[in-house]
Amino acid sequence: MAIAQHGGGVGTAHVNMMTDTIIANLPADGLRVVMRSLLVLFPEITRAFECETRKYVEQRATSSIIGKDKKPSLAELNRTQQIARSMLGCGLSFESLQLFQNLVSQGTFLIPRTSDDSRGELYAFLTSVDGDIVQAMTAVQKSLFINTGARVMNNGEHSSVEALYQSLTSCYATLKATEQDYPFGRSLVSTAGILGLPRPALLDAHQDVSKQTSMTPLPLQAKETFQLNGHEVPRIFSGLWQMSSPAWGAASSSKIVEQFSSHVQQGFTAFDMADHYGDAEIIFGRFSSLYPHRHKIFTATKYCVFHPMTVSREAVQENVTERCRRLQTEKINLLQFHWQFYQNPDYLKALRFLTEDDRVETVGLCNFDTKHLLEVVQSGIRVYTNQVQFSLVDSRPIFEMGNACEEHNIKLLTYGTLCGGFLADKWLGKLEPDIYDGSITPSQRKYFEMIRSWGGWDLFQELLTVLRVIATKHQVDISNVATRWVLDFPYVGAVIVGARMGISEHTNENLSSFGWSLDQSDHDMIEQILIRSQRSEIFHKVGDCGAEYR
Repeated sequence: MAIAQHGGGVGTAHVNMMTDTIIANLPADGLRVVMRSLLVLFPEITRAFECETRKYVEQRATSSIIGKDKKPSLAELNRTQQIARSMLGCGLSFESLQLFQNLVSQGTFLIPRTSDDSRGELYAFLTSVDGDIVQAMTAVQKSLFINTGARVMNNGEHSSVEALYQSLTSCYATLKATEQDYPFGRSLVSTAGILGLPRPALLDAHQDVSKQTSMTPLPLQAKETFQLNGHEVPRIFSGLWQMSSPAWGAASSSKIVEQFSSHVQQGFTAFDMADHYGDAEIIFGRFSSLYPHRHKIFTATKYCVFHPMTVSREAVQENVTERCRRLQTEKINLLQFHWQFYQNPDYLKALRFLTEDDRVETVGLCNFDTKHLLEVVQSGIRVYTNQVQFSLVDSRPIFEMGNACEEHNIKLLTYGTLCGGFLADKWLGKLEPDIYDGSITPSQRKYFEMIRSWGGWDLFQELLTVLRVIATKHQVDISNVATRWVLDFPYVGAVIVGARMGISEHTNENLSSFGWSLDQSDHDMIEQILIRSQRSEIFHKVGDCGAEYR
């Protein structure tokens, strides 16, 4: 950095040559580790990183399009997908649509020409593309609500979305003629929604939610519940953030709906989602609208303001209207509000507009720190919840937030309680993971950094060992002990456990978190580990709840 600032000269050329040698020879996963470290150490270079990435992918986009006159390999399709995903990552959502349209066309071409032995691999890839397109539509949707509220797509933007939609419908017609399964159901619904079109009827024969739910009996009563503005809700919510990206895996609408039904029947009737969690609201809305016992389901979603906006009653109402449309409901049980810019106090105005909207039954907060939560309360605005990160590894709520919540009868809805799955038996006795291994999820990469800040992998293994002793005593799993530790705080309403809908099922394990509590000896054993950690330093260095996002 210092040499570059002084600029020029033989010395600079020599350093650049050696650096180029590193870049040319370091394995790709090593480059990722180094790049991530640089962005953490020097966050001011993030904008430059995104700018240079944008230049690179814009140059590569055209050459990544695979011509119609050739049969592409799966490796070629993967490279096109990587460029398209990178475009999404640096904000080129509309520009990525041509590549996704190309992937749909090539997938349509390949499916009937692929042998039975290889078709499973191809469908797995196309299902991930389906998830990518959903993510692209989410980015498009969010871009239309930046600043003053909803805006209309310009002609070029509309043409890009419409061309993708036409490719998706054409693919359906082609595959139907060959009696092949259609892998882009979620994409087709999301794209139709952006264009203001009704749900495509052509999907209903193959994805009939009503058939999956019409004979469903009443769900079981949750073993533990709490009162939330007149609703009795379970103390574990099913979190749908993993539907925001295929990085956690992707599944078809029918498989996701099947798992929604499974969660509800086990008594997990509360679901947490957001306006930027892919098509979570759309698929959940269709499921809940056709579920015969909809009144038993508790729907929590979010209104997140990540970009500067001019707050008006109309802009706020437009967002609520969009939430109701996607959820297919007239009322939202809980709408949680996130505001990125504390320096602009207009969040108070937006919250007041939300409390005055009859379509919002309950207003909550998301990632508000104690200071600003109290400002909301002192302004006379009634909020019932605050969603924050809370776990054995990140116990920041115990310092200030907990007391404020108890004083004002606000319940915490906590996420990250299992540290992306690290607080589990499968990690006991394991070596420190390579966070860029293909099996590591984005959540685990995030929470691994928290583990390192908290005390490191060796101390974390000591924590897992203690949790295993306690779990054996109570005949449960480590994850249940970690969940119970958070649930036992009186100001915690519920823990939000991420659900990889349609991919993995953990309802039975989650049930084991209910019906018991940690005793004093359990707390003493855990505390002996926690007092050796950096929990206080995390609060003072990172800041209060939600500070890591600002």
